[in-house]
Amino acid sequence: MTSAAPPDHPDVRHGRVGVLLINLGTPDAPDPGAVRRYLGEFLTDPRVIEIPRWLWRPILHGVVLRVRPKKSAHAYGQVWTEEGSPLAAITRRQALALQQQLGDAVLVEHAMRYGNPGIAGALDRLFAAGCDRILTAPLYPQYCAATTASANDAVFAALAALRWQPAIRTLPPYYDDPLHIDALVESLQIQLRQLDFEPQKLLLSFHGMPKRTLELGDPYHCHCRKTARLVGERLDIPTDIAFQSRFGRAKWLEPATDTMLAAYPGQGVTRLAIAAPGFSADCVETLEELDIRGRDTFLSAGGTRFARLDCLNDSPEGMHMLEMLVRRELAGWVPQA
Repeated sequence: MTSAAPPDHPDVRHGRVGVLLINLGTPDAPDPGAVRRYLGEFLTDPRVIEIPRWLWRPILHGVVLRVRPKKSAHAYGQVWTEEGSPLAAITRRQALALQQQLGDAVLVEHAMRYGNPGIAGALDRLFAAGCDRILTAPLYPQYCAATTASANDAVFAALAALRWQPAIRTLPPYYDDPLHIDALVESLQIQLRQLDFEPQKLLLSFHGMPKRTLELGDPYHCHCRKTARLVGERLDIPTDIAFQSRFGRAKWLEPATDTMLAAYPGQGVTRLAIAAPGFSADCVETLEELDIRGRDTFLSAGGTRFARLDCLNDSPEGMHMLEMLVRRELAGWVPQA
């Protein structure tokens, strides 16, 4: 038999389960000032820039943050929407859709590793609402220290400031999970059928990383290759893999997306579709880098038809996958559907 709390006992909410969707981040506006603040946070993460701080800081503040914000702001400006950043808008829609799918038994929030809404604030809101068990879900199918581990770092750094910590689970990478592969294949097949031309190839472009990360033991390169292989085996179109978004002078994972786009027409591939199965939501890297600059590279080299296919986003197949992954990780915390 439990006794009632004393009349002066503070109101403490507890007993709820929370889910926190985490994506990379975005500036608050497509202008150099906002981009500079965003890059300043992003490029000071030691998970992202793995060189000594004393060596990197002069380069960052003396060169990168003086030159790159204007160029990046232009790129963001080309894809900005009435809802704001595409990545922020899509992640928000994913959270709302997941909330509807999971119902009142779970409270869903979303956050960005860099920028707003922040991870610490989202955890505070979940805990204040009574969530003493929280699943954090970095929306990166392939594990990478610069993404998945960095998101987890930020979660546990926020928890380090709390006296009363919730129980935490983290969503594992799902690069080869049948739920993920099924969703990708279905989404790509739907989009390929809707094209008004028949591509000769489908290029699967993943975000690049310095080659050094592979040599140090990061599994990202292997995860990307397995995702590409599993997807390619189930499609009726030849597929290639490439890595985009090179930055700096270090050697990066290859082959490079821009190099392949420039080379394809000379190899007889003039009709091409491109997809980015390493991104859970469309963003500046897919909408500007691939759909605008990539298209121009391919067509300028002699290509005739080009199609950039959407990420899973909040599509029915993408949300079914996300719901099933989350429900599996919530086993024992909430009744299974």
